[in-house]
Amino acid sequence: MKISKILMALLVAVVITSSNIVSSTMARYTDVYSGGDAALIARWNLGARGEDDIDGEFYNKGFTFDLFNGQSIKPMDFGEKSFTFRGGGSDVAMTYDVKMNAADLMRLTTAETKATIATEAGQDVFAPFIFKITVEINDGATDTVPSVFSPYTGSSPYYGTGWFRPKDVAADQDGYFSIFSGTPNFSAGSNDEVTITVYWQWNTSYYINDTNIAAVTAPHVVTADPSTEIAGRYLPYYQDAYDEYYGPGGLLDRYNAAANAVEDYLAVHGSPNADGTWPPHDIDADTPCALSDAEHFAQYHGLILAANDALTACQTSLLAAYDDYDTFAVNALQARESVKVLFRVSGEQIAPQ
Repeated sequence: MKISKILMALLVAVVITSSNIVSSTMARYTDVYSGGDAALIARWNLGARGEDDIDGEFYNKGFTFDLFNGQSIKPMDFGEKSFTFRGGGSDVAMTYDVKMNAADLMRLTTAETKATIATEAGQDVFAPFIFKITVEINDGATDTVPSVFSPYTGSSPYYGTGWFRPKDVAADQDGYFSIFSGTPNFSAGSNDEVTITVYWQWNTSYYINDTNIAAVTAPHVVTADPSTEIAGRYLPYYQDAYDEYYGPGGLLDRYNAAANAVEDYLAVHGSPNADGTWPPHDIDADTPCALSDAEHFAQYHGLILAANDALTACQTSLLAAYDDYDTFAVNALQARESVKVLFRVSGEQIAPQ
């Protein structure tokens, strides 16, 4: 009996959009005139750059930001990536926003296609990604650091951790949501630079409780753990389930012991006859077995029951649940033509007073 961890490669393509960073100039009408009724042209220089772009270069129409570094993603992978944007000394004050779209990382099951998780059928599976976003502004900035949004209240186990699941965020009809709380702005002439860092993980501990299977029912509810400090072979949340299964005296050891007990019993007492009797036999060369047929069957059935219970414990374990959930998610994502996570930076002129 062995449950293997499926680590199939998942290629997640990240497409970055920067709509509204489209023009290097912006018309602004004013009550100051020169030589007649003419429109003055104000410098509009909102720009952005990814950490892989040329150092110091900012772009008005698009920037490089490959969240997953072009790598194939597998369960328990994690990473981070940053990009920076600035007002660029624009003549006009502006509000700005950064929106994220993770619509491709939502529900992977359908009404017709459900998952079986740790032997329990009819389960929904989501792409088990979590994200955390941090914001910094340059030293000596004249404007303030924007606040990052949170989809959670104090009653949520995720409240205050910074991590969120895309499934918990209210997005617009196109799948976008703002990463900010409130409406941040650059003042006129500001050269401040805002850096966004996006942390991500494939972390099934944040999703497995939603299945309500026996392995996560009280008192076995899983505490979501975003730690990436690997002391053993895996991330801590998975290592706990792995140790429960494969560790000394764990589920697999108990199953093997129960299965061996059945084999040892049959080696001594033989196998039952097809007619429901137990064949006469000796315990050793000089000692016939004194057990009756009923006593043989009672002992044998007790050992079989214990082995079956141990097998069921393996099949319904938290490790089995993680493996089943991850395997379904990997297969569903690989079957898609593309999987995208989008970010969009935009700015809007603040009308002069």
